[in-house]
Amino acid sequence: MIILLLIVGALALFWAVVLMQPSRRRQLTIWVSAGLVLAPILLLSVNDLYHVGFNIDETTELQPLAPMDDQLQISRRPIGTAKKHFSYRYLIISDATVHTATPSTTVSTRIEHGTIPQVAVTTQKLTYSNALTAILFAGSGEQGKAIGKIYTFTLPANWQIVDQQTPSCTRRN
Repeated sequence: MIILLLIVGALALFWAVVLMQPSRRRQLTIWVSAGLVLAPILLLSVNDLYHVGFNIDETTELQPLAPMDDQLQISRRPIGTAKKHFSYRYLIISDATVHTATPSTTVSTRIEHGTIPQVAVTTQKLTYSNALTAILFAGSGEQGKAIGKIYTFTLPANWQIVDQQTPSCTRRN
């Protein structure tokens, strides 16, 4: 709907500037149609930056951790050269595959201490806050869009985090 308002405003502005005869009505039409062009651009920009008109719904899934390599551990690997962020590899009890949680702009990882070894995966999704935003942003693909994921590892005192070596780069001639 916002894109439709932008198109209508652009066509009205073209009509007012190019096709209308000079008059007071023309000036008013130019100002109103310019507002119809600028308002949707402003709404789209603010929505992109701050998700105005949307609520962030969080769903959390708890999964019990399984020991890796017959040890009470999960492994981590530093990302980048600053070694501020880590990628974690872990097993969950329900399946035998190794899972990886790698931080990015939309994914974050945390370590907490507790009594039960588990990973809580919190997914953040956008939902319309009211009917007006549902109409304005219809067809934008924002409804239900995943905007973030948080992996929170809860480890008891007897579990450990094992550092993995980063693969070194070798130079070939």
